[in-house]
Amino acid sequence: MLRAFTRSADGKISRQTDVGSLHRALYEPGCLLWLDMENPLDHEFELLAEVFQFHPLAIEDSMQYAQRPKIENYAKTDTDCPFSYFYMVFHGPDLKTFKENLRTKELDIFMSERFLVTIHEEAFLSINEVITRGEEEPRFVLDQGVDMLLYQIIDRITDHYQPILDYLEEALDTLEDEALGNPKPELLNRIAMKKRELLNLRRIVGPQREVVARITRGEVPFVPESTRIYFRDVGDHLVRVVEMVELYRDLVMGARDIYLSSISNHLNQIMKTLTIISVIGLPLTVVTGFFGMNFDAIPGLHSPTGFWTAVTFMAIVVTTMLWLFRKKNWL
Repeated sequence: MLRAFTRSADGKISRQTDVGSLHRALYEPGCLLWLDMENPLDHEFELLAEVFQFHPLAIEDSMQYAQRPKIENYAKTDTDCPFSYFYMVFHGPDLKTFKENLRTKELDIFMSERFLVTIHEEAFLSINEVITRGEEEPRFVLDQGVDMLLYQIIDRITDHYQPILDYLEEALDTLEDEALGNPKPELLNRIAMKKRELLNLRRIVGPQREVVARITRGEVPFVPESTRIYFRDVGDHLVRVVEMVELYRDLVMGARDIYLSSISNHLNQIMKTLTIISVIGLPLTVVTGFFGMNFDAIPGLHSPTGFWTAVTFMAIVVTTMLWLFRKKNWL
């Protein structure tokens, strides 16, 4: 599916996506273009080569998922393209997708001074928000330039990390409570899953922070200093996300340690109980073993008085031992 916003030099907005309209928008002086490609078909991918004349390697990367966040300068290396452009890869968070598949959605971006091309296989919440705003207020999209449009998209991508952080924080609090109060064996699997989620998120956000940092350092000439200050704010948000992810990784390890300590304490409690029972039973075994010997010379062996004396003695021993254990706080 193709969606486009074209702003001509006189300020008129067009939504045409045919080849002729896109070609005119690229070469018309003072014209700005944003083309969004959602789950593009093969003939739609051909527009990248036929109309925009992007480098084959960049096009190949845009067709493949699981590219790490990066930014590449094709201003000098792509001599066949009449435009200087940058190729970027961002990953957008989606709470539902993150919960189900432990992954984020990839967004490929081609940016020049006059156009922005965004490519994604799945529906992208951040892109849809900008397009919806543009449909309500067409001048919002391109009146401030392609650089501000890029900021609007990336800023929304960054904002959508917060629901994931809230979800992880709530999940980790639950894990800690269960590890402390109800340490079941399946809890360890859930802790391992949360650890994988955090590692995956850290793998994405870390390089993405570097991409934004390169923009703020002025390595993209299409982004002027007046716009870089906005990207610095985005960079600060990404730094905070990275810091929170690192903190949550420590919390996951803490939950695991709590779980292991709880299991160990529970096992110690069981062993203590069994040991107490064994210690209590030991003198009883001695007494009954002594009177169980088949020697007539044992005093009171065939006497009712001797039997009750032995029972009374064993009861006193048990009571004394229980009192002693209670006094030492072993019970």
